[in-house]
Amino acid sequence: MLFLCIHKVAAQKKYDYRLLFRRYILITVDVLLILAALFLYIRYFHPNALQTYHTFLDNVLWISVIVALWFIYSYLFNLYKLSNVDRITTTIKNTILTAVLTALTYLFMPFLSPTFPESRLPAFVLMGAMIVLVLLWRLCYAAFFIHPILTKKAIVVGAGYTGREIVKTLLHNPSIYHNTGYKIYGYIDDDGNKVGKIYDELKVLGNGESLIKYARRLDVDEIIMAIPEQENLSASLYSGMIDCENAGIRVIQATQIYEEQTGKVMIKIKEHSYYLTNPYSIVHKDNFYALFNRIINISCAIIAGLFFIVVLPFVWIGNLLLNRGPLFYSQDRVGENNKQFSIIKFRTMIVDAEKKSGPQFAQKNDARITKVGNVLRKTRLDELPQFWNILRGDINLIGPRPERAFFVDELSKQIPFFKLRNAVKPGLTGWAQVKHHYASDFDDTLVKLQYDLYYIKHRSLLLDLIIIFKTIAVMIKFKGT
Repeated sequence: MLFLCIHKVAAQKKYDYRLLFRRYILITVDVLLILAALFLYIRYFHPNALQTYHTFLDNVLWISVIVALWFIYSYLFNLYKLSNVDRITTTIKNTILTAVLTALTYLFMPFLSPTFPESRLPAFVLMGAMIVLVLLWRLCYAAFFIHPILTKKAIVVGAGYTGREIVKTLLHNPSIYHNTGYKIYGYIDDDGNKVGKIYDELKVLGNGESLIKYARRLDVDEIIMAIPEQENLSASLYSGMIDCENAGIRVIQATQIYEEQTGKVMIKIKEHSYYLTNPYSIVHKDNFYALFNRIINISCAIIAGLFFIVVLPFVWIGNLLLNRGPLFYSQDRVGENNKQFSIIKFRTMIVDAEKKSGPQFAQKNDARITKVGNVLRKTRLDELPQFWNILRGDINLIGPRPERAFFVDELSKQIPFFKLRNAVKPGLTGWAQVKHHYASDFDDTLVKLQYDLYYIKHRSLLLDLIIIFKTIAVMIKFKGT
């Protein structure tokens, strides 16, 4: 009961002004420079757009559309991922792609942007101005904001697996450190045998009674709670937590931070066995979400059906010339509640690819994948026929990818909670697919399971929309597998 009180307090989010200082300065200046490029284009190459017959609302609409397009494409190309800002090659490439696609989309949108001028040359001025202005700013940003300027000071309560894992994640993962800027002073643990010991270069400072003393002395911003929910807190540690809250120091669950920053759930590995560090509240039922999700699935399946008709002749010709054999490929997969169904795809491997080897994961540069199949996989077009499975209700547009029964049985022997991913309907694409590369071995499968369980725990229409955008980015960049 006491722990539940702490957990409720930990769930209360407070705004982090450190993130505001770094990320939103970047965003604000980007927007100003995009508008400067737009003004340059209109003022010198499209003067009619500033005539009196264009109302103030026209100009506001034009500004809003170009900014919206910029943010859509910048999201697809991770332009606001802080860990990328000091990677010069990545910054240049992603900035150019974002600017070019934003400008082209904008100029070809009727009624929502200034009319296309008679000469096509000014269109390149808009693209060029956006690229030069934003790129110069971002190179300056990379030079002065490589590391977080405002650190977040914290103490970790619990020097066990969860505590040490959150320390490794926050301090030794460059992309997460860039986002958070944590400075962790050490651990607090009631186990007397751990006091004074060093774990991951951090010392166990003391027990629960000394928590408030160290929190005040070190002027910390957060107490990271790394004791699993199923374990009881000692009275002294619980009292220390309350003292910290009363002193205005935020108390937050380690698993909450881990999930927010990594997009996956934490798994504990002990003596070659695997456990969920927070095994509760993984699956949530939401009738409102289920209803709208089904409506979206049917709508997308119908649209995809029209696209399928357009693409089919080209795939058929490619298959006929370079990939002799059946055009389609079906296979039994495990769906919601472990029910099996037959999935349909464009065939991307040679005929009878597993006749000699038996079931196995696809590998990078897999010799079984044909030339046409490689293109279909890179663009994710091999998945297009599965919209029939969506219409039938076998799968959703978004969800954990359906696995074969052989692999489900084998992996369940090693990971007891593997079948948790079958608690919801599988999907055509999913959080694991856009966050991690193709699973070619057990370690990759374990990581993808962590992402799948995160999705199951946090699924929502907003998260589904994010996954759709990221999937589009994968298709545009030919990063499918």
